[in-house]
Order: sequence, then C-alpha cells, then structure tokens
Amino acid sequence: MPPKPDSRPDKVSLWRYSKLFRQDILSAQPARLYRAWMAEFKTPFFRSYLMNQSDLVKTVLKTRPDDFPKSDRIGEGLRPLLGNSVFLTNGQTWKRQRRIIDPAFEGGRLRETFPAMWDAAEAAAVRFGDLDGQVVEIEAETSHAAADVIFRTLFSIPIDHHLARDVFDEFKTYQRSQPILNIAAFIPLPRWLPRCFAATPGQALPKFAG
Repeated sequence: MPPKPDSRPDKVSLWRYSKLFRQDILSAQPARLYRAWMAEFKTPFFRSYLMNQSDLVKTVLKTRPDDFPKSDRIGEGLRPLLGNSVFLTNGQTWKRQRRIIDPAFEGGRLRETFPAMWDAAEAAAVRFGDLDGQVVEIEAETSHAAADVIFRTLFSIPIDHHLARDVFDEFKTYQRSQPILNIAAFIPLPRWLPRCFAATPGQALPKFAG
C-alpha cells in the first residue's frame, strides 16, 4: 500500500470525523476501507462508498454512469467553484458536455499535449529537489503540480506565470475555506436558501477580469 496518513479507528463520532475530514480526506477514512474491494460508510446524514477494484471503478464511471449519479451533497460545496460543469452534472447534461470535451482526449491530442505535461513534471521534480530534507505538505505540492499541468496544457503558460499564480492562489484560498464541510452537504436545503462560505470564487473573479 502506498504511504498515506494514519487511518482513523473504525468508529468515531460525527464531530471527530468532521475534524479529521478538515485535516485531510485520507485521515478521515478507517483502515478497512483500504483493504476492501468496496466498502460502505454510513452517517446519520449520508452514505458513501469507496472502491479499490478497477472493474468496479470502470462500471461506475464508464459502463453505467447513469446508475451512479454524482452526489448533490458534494456538489453543494463545489458548485460555487465549478458551476454547472461536467464535474458535477448528471444525465443528459453530463452526456452533452462529455461529447463536447471528448475530442480533446483522443490519442492524437494527448500526444500533442504530452510535452507540456513533461515540462510540468520536470518543474515539479526541481521544486521537490529544493525541498530535500524538509517536511513537506505533500497535498499542496501535488496540487501545485496538477495545476501546472492544467495551465500548461490548456493555456500554454506555466504555473509560475503571474496570472496562473494569482488564479492558483485564489483557488487555494477557496479550498482552505472547507467548502465541502457546510451544513448543506449534510442536510438537504432548498435552493433558494443562501449558502455561506468563508470565500467564494466570485469574490476573486473581478481581479482577473479585463
């Protein structure tokens, strides 16, 4: 098993689970989830599943996506950031969005973008080399590397470009506001009821407009 944070005990209070979830998602999961092909986790407010078997993952994500829609509970926290995008939609809306973006992932297109991915990986290796001997916040570093791939492949600019850096910093600010851990993620609320977050992307967008 790859290195990961220590797992929590099998049974913890919802309050303890929330605190661990704020720390990082991996710490919030019991050890048995990592040994099972598929495991179920229940709370008074929601039920979730973790799958480690590749055939099951393929069934959920590719073979039968209509039978396994994305959770509205997770969407409550991510929708202010991602909107009505392919990451959160279901059904016909999701299928239409997939048809639009699928050509970008065809074999030939991936070959065209691979050099940018390679450059992002090389840049990440240099950053890790500079951190040798230090305690590293690995989630921050891997998020940095992933964002660098995105900016290089979609916008042809590296993460250290000033605009890319500003966007990434705003995203980290939003992420630190713990948007997934909000009351609407646990208890379904009517759409007209305002959702309160410590920070929203909408507050940052004017900085990049024009």
